Amino acid sequence: MSREAGELQTLFEIGKSIAAELDRDKVLRLVAEAAISLVKADESYLLLRRDLDDTLIRCASANIEPEEAWQRLEQVAELVAWQVVVRGQPIRLAQEDGSATELGLKLPVFALLNVPVRRQHKVIGVLGVTHRRAERFTLEAEQLLTGLADYTAIAIENARLYEETKELSRNLKLVNDVSRLVTSTFDVQEIPRLLLQRTAEIVGAECGSLALLDKRRGGVVFQLAYDGEGNELKGLRDFLMPLGAGIVGYVAQTGKPVIANDVKQHPQWSSLSDQMTGFVTTSLVAVPLIAEGEILGVVELLNKFEGDFSQSDVDLLSLVAASTATAIQNARQYAELERTNRALHEAHEQRAAAERWTVLGKAAAHLAHRINNTTALIPIAAEHTGKLLEQIELPVELRQEIDRNLERIRRNSLYTVEMASVLLRRFRKQPTDAHNVNVLIEKAVALVEFPANIRVVKHLDANLPQVDTSDLLVDVFVELFSNAIRVMSPQGGILRIATFSSGSKSVSIQITDNGPGIEPENLNKIFEMFFTTHDSGLGFGLWWVKTFVEQQHGEVIVESKPGECTSFTITLPQQQPSLRSQGK
Repeated sequence: MSREAGELQTLFEIGKSIAAELDRDKVLRLVAEAAISLVKADESYLLLRRDLDDTLIRCASANIEPEEAWQRLEQVAELVAWQVVVRGQPIRLAQEDGSATELGLKLPVFALLNVPVRRQHKVIGVLGVTHRRAERFTLEAEQLLTGLADYTAIAIENARLYEETKELSRNLKLVNDVSRLVTSTFDVQEIPRLLLQRTAEIVGAECGSLALLDKRRGGVVFQLAYDGEGNELKGLRDFLMPLGAGIVGYVAQTGKPVIANDVKQHPQWSSLSDQMTGFVTTSLVAVPLIAEGEILGVVELLNKFEGDFSQSDVDLLSLVAASTATAIQNARQYAELERTNRALHEAHEQRAAAERWTVLGKAAAHLAHRINNTTALIPIAAEHTGKLLEQIELPVELRQEIDRNLERIRRNSLYTVEMASVLLRRFRKQPTDAHNVNVLIEKAVALVEFPANIRVVKHLDANLPQVDTSDLLVDVFVELFSNAIRVMSPQGGILRIATFSSGSKSVSIQITDNGPGIEPENLNKIFEMFFTTHDSGLGFGLWWVKTFVEQQHGEVIVESKPGECTSFTITLPQQQPSLRSQGK
């Protein structure tokens, strides 16, 4: 009796120690070690059922080292353990009494004891011990091990509840932090930074990115992305990914989260963003930003430090995304008030642009004719004068000075004639017609000679509606392509051409290069007539591009990051159905 009381006291002390531990992995190790001590066994193991496929997984063991020792025992241990799960009762086996033979087993040890680990009425695992020496397990050992298994179930449940509580606390704290941060500003550009920094830190991801849906441009636009050192990947800011393209475009289009723990194996993965920035993405989790049933964008976390992204990460990120989406929606409503105030001013500017085009067109045509009439003969006259002077003997230095002056006259007059020709062509009256923008882009691409070290990437929406414009839109594309080639030479780069519907009434064309960008002090000057930073430039091309697009009732926007990229976005109104077509 004294011995049994001592064993029960030992069991109580072990159980109390195990139940007090809240780290699940440590609990399992303590159980395996305690089993050997409690029943004087040689080896122990703990097998738990996996929810996914109901298989038994060895989660802890003691004295079964090296791994080859477990391989010796594994098959028999798992078969006996599964019988325990099915029967819900302990099983004791020994070589000398033939009990293993009844189950059709050959024991690799002298004796084996397995008891069920229950949570409520379900067997969640099996606790097993073995004797390698000639000694059987007694009924008392079975009772003690069963008691330890009961404490084990309690400890596992405590650890699970603790982890859930800790996870819930972490989630609530993160949601509270992000909600407090994002609701403190109406700045849509500031929200992504606040979101990504805190969320990536909590989840344990290397970095993250956020892209917002832009209905006008028909895609998702990256607002912010970080690298592993916390530096902003500026080359990705304002980069447009069309709906359905890449994982971020897929999530924005479908509203479904994505876990890709090996991005190269995911069917929606696109490496274009990595190519643009030099960052290497190996894994990611992406969830949509949704407010009041409307998809506002997508948030991604990249490259988890430990383990894989899981459903719990999706759940956490979705909580944060919901709070952030609401803040973004509020910020957009606030910004809409400002856009409404600008609308009348922009409409006035468009009318003024159309009137200015008409006036400038007439003036340019008149000026071009006058320049041609008065200047075209100058190069001929200069050349003729040079030949006449060849018949006259002059000092060498005087001859050289005269030749230099005649060449200067010829060169400047040809430059003037060339400028007049450009003026005349680009202001020549061209009838408008229904055009497919993609077709005009292909014509422009065929007209431009791209160096071998410049790669052209095209994302052309095959379902674009037509626009009313003239063939001169080809000249617009040629001008922008040529400028991009010039700034990317000689080092080369990527020229990306994208077309997409902007809402329900407009078509947009985006031309992006990853060249050196435009200096901030020049960004507001590039559309001014005669402004140029190139010795051979006329300072006319971009002024004409903007003037022409505005004359077509459209707009052109330039965005640039010095040292990284430049993007021109042209938006034109869709072709409106005629009264005749409406009546059919």
